[in-house]
Formats: sequence, structure tokens, C-alpha cells
Amino acid sequence: MSRLPNFPVAGGCACGAIRYRLSGAPLGIYSCHCTACQTLTGSAFSLGMSVLRKDFELTEGEPATWLRTADSGAVIPQRFCAKCGVRVFTEPPGGPHSLTLRPGTLDDASWVHPVAAFWTKSAQPWMTFEGDQLLYETNPTDFAPVMRAWTAWAEG
Repeated sequence: MSRLPNFPVAGGCACGAIRYRLSGAPLGIYSCHCTACQTLTGSAFSLGMSVLRKDFELTEGEPATWLRTADSGAVIPQRFCAKCGVRVFTEPPGGPHSLTLRPGTLDDASWVHPVAAFWTKSAQPWMTFEGDQLLYETNPTDFAPVMRAWTAWAEG
């Protein structure tokens, strides 16, 4: 039994100027506890949903871009709504085949379930993690275990 919704699903920014459609299941969902994500969200972590670019379609609006330089030196385009400021997706340096959608922008995020936590070494001290989550002190060097864990969870 799948725990996933019927695709396509939709989402967008807070003011509705940016809207999108996701036509396929994510590759994986994770939380990131690096200090940059804490600053970007104004919270303890961010959520990331890796999706295939071919499954993502902007249906309304054109996001603005801020180029964030990571500690590694990688330049990571952050796509956000210029009207309300919501960060909708990120284009990771891993290649043009995928992007990182911010799952909080989904119209229905009730099915979102992070299977991994990145940068746990900088997680807030009060943060707790589920026993079945994959935990990484920094970035994983291989995303395949995250994808396998996500698929296993999604298939129920």
C-alpha cells in the first residue's frame, strides 16, 4: 500500500504568485540542520524534497533568484517568490536532472515524511530524531541510501 498521494500534486508560495505542479514521486525527503538552513528558514532546520526536474512544472509566475555560496564554494540558486519571499525550490549543484523542492509549499503536505537528517552535528541541542531516520553528521556523500529509505517508507 503506497503512502503517497495520487500525482500530480500542486503547490506554491504563500501569496499565490508562484504555482507549480509535481507529476511524479520524490526521490527522497530529508531535513537539513546546517546553520545556513537554520538562517534561511529562521527555524531549527529546513526540509528538502529531491524531485526529478522533468516532474516539476511552474504553472504560474516566475521565481526570483538568489545565488547562495555554500561553505564548500558551490553556488546554489535559490528560487523564491519576489512578492512574499517564500523559497519554493533550490537547484542543487549535483546536476541538472533534479531540484530540491521545499515541501512546505505543497498544497497538501500531510504525506511528507523525512527519512534522513543531514548536518546533525549542528542540530539544535533540543532536536530529537526518529529511530528509523538515516542520520548524517554533514552532507551524505551518497544519496542512494536516502532514496532507498524513502522508497521503502513510501511503499509502506
